[in-house]
Amino acid sequence: MATRQPLQPTPKLLALQKDFQQIASMAGFLNSSIEPPQMRLFFTLYGRVTADSEEAAAMLVEPLQAWSEKISLDLREGSSSAILPPKIQISAPQQLPAGGWYVVSTLSFVSKVTDTSYLRVRTSVLLAYKRAIALREGGFSAPLPELAELSAELAPPLLDG
Repeated sequence: MATRQPLQPTPKLLALQKDFQQIASMAGFLNSSIEPPQMRLFFTLYGRVTADSEEAAAMLVEPLQAWSEKISLDLREGSSSAILPPKIQISAPQQLPAGGWYVVSTLSFVSKVTDTSYLRVRTSVLLAYKRAIALREGGFSAPLPELAELSAELAPPLLDG
């Protein structure tokens, strides 16, 4: 009786794994596992805002919660619900070593990706990570990047596979 060999990931799925890892390195991290014909993705995204005082940082908790909920909703809608509802955790204000204070929102979310379903997940995730960078660099006054602004970056990493 012949033994069955486990399915091997396609080159395209391996390339997608690397692509998602690069996106996640912008403002968080990614754990993944490949179980052909799909890949499970476990993302963590950090949204951070800074303030001059502890009191000012504490006042940023509510807007940061609202920002996190918007990002969560956009992840779900943009991925056609391929991304499960993110878990949101908001830190207490913490002091920076060089002075000042910051508050961090941690969004943890999960998705499954196949060779044919990755584009909508990739688009949603890329937009969320770009928005986290905008928040970190410009605070709440920074405009949120929109989908139309990502058009040059949305080309799939591999078109054939």
